[in-house]
Amino acid sequence: MKFKRILLDTNVCLDAMLERGDFAADALRILDLSEQKVIEGVISAHCIDTLFYILNQVTTISSTYNAINALRSIIQIIPVDPIVIDSALSSRWPDLEDSITYHAAQNANCEAIITRNPKDFKDSMIPVLSPVEFLEEVEK
Repeated sequence: MKFKRILLDTNVCLDAMLERGDFAADALRILDLSEQKVIEGVISAHCIDTLFYILNQVTTISSTYNAINALRSIIQIIPVDPIVIDSALSSRWPDLEDSITYHAAQNANCEAIITRNPKDFKDSMIPVLSPVEFLEEVEK
């Protein structure tokens, strides 16, 4: 397999956690690969509060905590530190959240970013794949 350590963008996590339509199966498959240690799935630290906010809008606080703890048992969290923030600010990407995600992935030596919005990472030096593209790579 080409990619071992991958960063999951917030939207991929939400697809799995909220079982969002046609996107859920691929997102859940990627989390399964991480749980089975086929890959090392990571998210950036700033993803947690976004997940909490969105999940808490549609479920109870107890269910929200349970869902995040379940995700946490499958994936690793990479830091968002001053170096990541300064790099993100210096890059002047149109979306600061995407820039922070990218620079956290770069700083943590991730080999790919998995997102449903690859166009948001057009300046990435790290390969950016949709969940479908990533799973096609894994299954080669």
